Amino acid sequence: MILFDVDGTLLRFYPVGRNAMSRAMAEVWGIPDALEGIYFGGFTDGAAAKRVAPGRDPSKMWERYLVHLRALTAARNDLAPLPGVPALLDALEAHGHRPGLLTGNLRAGAEIKLAAAGLKDRFDYARSAFAEDGDGRLEIAAAARRRCGDGLLTVVGDTLADIRCARHIGARILSVATGPESAEQLQEASPDRCVPDLSATDDLCEWLLARSS
Repeated sequence: MILFDVDGTLLRFYPVGRNAMSRAMAEVWGIPDALEGIYFGGFTDGAAAKRVAPGRDPSKMWERYLVHLRALTAARNDLAPLPGVPALLDALEAHGHRPGLLTGNLRAGAEIKLAAAGLKDRFDYARSAFAEDGDGRLEIAAAARRRCGDGLLTVVGDTLADIRCARHIGARILSVATGPESAEQLQEASPDRCVPDLSATDDLCEWLLARSS
């Protein structure tokens, strides 16, 4: 099974998602500029809420976040997959493989983002994990492992946090340097492979399928 991260791996949504969350936190919790200074590379939606307002019930804030995310997304016409993503998903599908997701996004938030990039229907959501599965990425990764079973897993992600997640659940990791961390930073963490983007369709498809079930 292959599990893709979303932001920075499949698409680049900055600053739409951050702005939507910031607006919701200001509206519901009365905290302006709540996300100022928070680094989102590998962060989760749940961790962001806990950092800003520890102990508060985030459910109303999440409702408003999704409203703002839909509105801000609808106002943009330049949201597209990152290089190579559609072709790689096509190649995997041609080989009978529908990957899952391993992301710190709320499921509904991930679906909004993926829909904007034309990718919503390309994934197996039953064998995926989202922010609802835990505030920390390792918790989310563990949920993905439970849903995928004991077979071979490969994680595709753009951050050091994705490498840690993969190691935590005994998965292979394909690092892609299309996010906030450079290829050099990623390579220092010794992923199984590191590529500048996902454009090498045939090569990457073969590599991924050779290490997945």
